[in-house]
Formats: sequence, C-alpha cells, structure tokens
Amino acid sequence: MPNPEADEKKVLGNAAYAFKDYDEAINQYTAAIALDSKNCVYFSNRSAAYAVKGDWNAAANDAQECVNINPSFFKGYYRLARAQLEQKEFEAALATINSGLDVGTNDREQKKLMRKLKAEVKEAKDEEYRKTAAAQMQDLMESLGLLKRKHDPQGERKAIEELFKDDKCCMHGINPMHVLGHPEGRFYEVFKKTFIGGFNNVTYQTMQYRLGEHFLSALEATEAKFPEEWKDESKIGVVVTNFVAEGTMHLLHGKIDEARIYASYAFFIQDFFSVLNKTKAMPSSARAEELYNADEHTLVSFLRKHIPCSCLEEKYKEVKSTAKMSRCYNEQCSHPNAMVERSKVKPCAGCRQAYYCSRECQKADVMA
Repeated sequence: MPNPEADEKKVLGNAAYAFKDYDEAINQYTAAIALDSKNCVYFSNRSAAYAVKGDWNAAANDAQECVNINPSFFKGYYRLARAQLEQKEFEAALATINSGLDVGTNDREQKKLMRKLKAEVKEAKDEEYRKTAAAQMQDLMESLGLLKRKHDPQGERKAIEELFKDDKCCMHGINPMHVLGHPEGRFYEVFKKTFIGGFNNVTYQTMQYRLGEHFLSALEATEAKFPEEWKDESKIGVVVTNFVAEGTMHLLHGKIDEARIYASYAFFIQDFFSVLNKTKAMPSSARAEELYNADEHTLVSFLRKHIPCSCLEEKYKEVKSTAKMSRCYNEQCSHPNAMVERSKVKPCAGCRQAYYCSRECQKADVMA
C-alpha cells in the first residue's frame, strides 16, 4: 500500500531536485526509502540525484535496487545503464540496455532513448579500445627503440620483420611494414578516424533509427577529405584489408560487437567503391546493416572469406551449424531484437533494400 508520509518525502525531494539542491534531494529520497523500501521510484529518483553529482557508483547501486524491486520499470534500466557507461562497464551496460528493451514498453520515445544510449555505449567502448590499442602500440614502439632514435627505415623494417616472423603473430592480411610509420599505415589511420567520426556524426531527427544515415555520413566525410583516394583501388584496398583484419582481431579476442562494426565498415567501403567507379549499379546497404547486427555465423563467414590466413577456421567450425539471422527493419517487430532466421525474411516490395519478417511488419513500418 502507498505510504503517504514516504510520498511526502519524495515530493520534497523532487522539489529540491528541481531547484538543483541535489544533496537535499538525496536526503529526502533517503528518508522516503527509510519509510518504504519497496518503492522502486524512490530508488530511481535518488539514483538520478547521485548521477547529477557524478557519484556513479551510488547511482548504479540505487538503479540496480530499483530494477530488483520492479523488473518492469523502464527508467531503472536506463539509469543503471547510464551509470555503468560512465564507469566504463561497457558489457554490463549493453546487457542492461538489452534487458530494458525486453521489458515490453510500448513507449516509442523511451525505446528511442535506450537505443541512442546503446549507440553511445558502443562508441565509448570502441573509443576506449582504440586508446588501449594506441597505448600498446606506443609501448611496442618504445620497446623497439623506434621513438628513441632518428628515423631509420631499414632498422625499423628489420625490427618489425623480427617481431612478426612468428606465425602466431598473424596480421590477417595487413602488411606488417605498413604498421609503424609507413605512409600507407598513416593514410589508413587518418581515413579510419575520418570515417568513424562521420559515422557517429548523425543527428537523430526522425523517429526511426536507420544505420544507413550513419554510413552515408561516413561516406560524405571521407569523400570530402579523400576525393582522389576514393578513385584509387589500391588505397581503398588498404582500407578494406585493414578493417577486415581489425574485425578479425576483435573477433578472436571475443569482442563481437567491435568485429561486427569493422566487418560492416569493410563491406560498405568496398561496396560503395564499386558503385562510385561504376562497376556496380546500386549499393547493398541492407548487407552493410546486416553485418553491423550480424549473428556469429554470418560474421565469421564474411571475415573468413576476406582474410588470406586460416585463423578463423576453428571458429567457423564452431558456428557453421547455427542458423544465419537477419534483422527485420520494423523497430516494433515482436521477435527478440527484431532478429529473424534469414530464410524467413522478405525484401521490401518497393526498394528491395529493406528486409522484413512479414508483409504485416512492412506495412506497420511504413505506416509508423
């Protein structure tokens, strides 16, 4: 039963929060919890107050308690995922977001908010990994003495060849000579940074989230910076090879989300290069989006076909018996995460680019 005295404390807490007196708000919510510890809203509100103060550990604890009390309370999942993101607990945040999306809310704005947070988590996770990789490369260069002496191409070549002569240190198609200081390596790093920056530079102006907008934004960013390189098959080949190799490295290290992202980047760039150079009439945007959300069978199959080594053979044996999946374009699709067996999806009767699990889902998406 509602506790009037506890609700009065919550109202006082809300008033204090509105006036940005967050310490007082926390005190009032704490008082409400002392009177009624089974009301998830009190924990949710106190979590919000802790979050504004930057106390993400306390915010996470309250949000977790909120979800424990009421597993169907959507805000609890959002607040918990936000706190986990701020603490760089990326895998936990993604799991919380998926749980929140599964609670069955029919509020499109709430789902949109959660999907936007999911994109933030993935980008933060990718950025953290890039920083770690950059630090590791810095350590490697220092250990080789490449940062302590004048530029010595022959010495660097010998050091790198020594480093990569062991078959266990496979680069999955990347030329080791392009890794440190080589013009091709520098070109790829700048291209990648520009592409990813463009990919993430999309404003959510519509109700429906479409990956196509992100890919086109990445294309525009790189075309503006590298107009001649987009016409050069060898340059684009370097980019595709590196994206595929990075995707493979991520996959082998258990970073499935990152592997999906780099696989989709590689396909999109190769696909659009073919369109821009008139060797193909239309881009296969649905395939790029499919890789971005790929099941392991689809992901491993794609990367395995595009690397010159056999590093994914064992992984392929593990996943080849599982069904390949596709994502229904209708965001309100009733299937979990809108994923359906590929054999059951149908292309849009108009554009032939979007795929749906049924004509009913297509009609619902068009009418939304």
